[in-house]
Amino acid sequence: MWLEKFNKEKKEKIKRLTFNFADIKKGQKMLVSSPKSISNYIKKIPTGKKRTLIQMRDALAKRAKADKTCPVSTGIFLRIAVEASIEEQKQQKLKKPRLPFWRIIDENMPIFKKLSISKSMLNKYKRSEFNEKN
Repeated sequence: MWLEKFNKEKKEKIKRLTFNFADIKKGQKMLVSSPKSISNYIKKIPTGKKRTLIQMRDALAKRAKADKTCPVSTGIFLRIAVEASIEEQKQQKLKKPRLPFWRIIDENMPIFKKLSISKSMLNKYKRSEFNEKN
């Protein structure tokens, strides 16, 4: 199910806002990204490094020549990318997901509660890369 959503062709769009929305002001250009763009961003985070959602949103917007990236669609597409990676891991019996989402997600984020991964499994991936104690 998640892989199907991830692989569905979704083109990025830039919209000029006619009203204030979240941290985006009226008149600014807002990027509506895609699951694949978010996945590509996460895959390019260097091993052993972390990024925040704000850093990702800012980088995606800059690359697309927009002012900001939509926070709502970012959360939705991030979930699709992560769940697709977890689904792929289970189907292919991989040791860990190919998408290193632990570089951008932690258990205190609202999105984590929606993911089909346990806190202990997330912490296992983080420990293996960051030597964190959780």
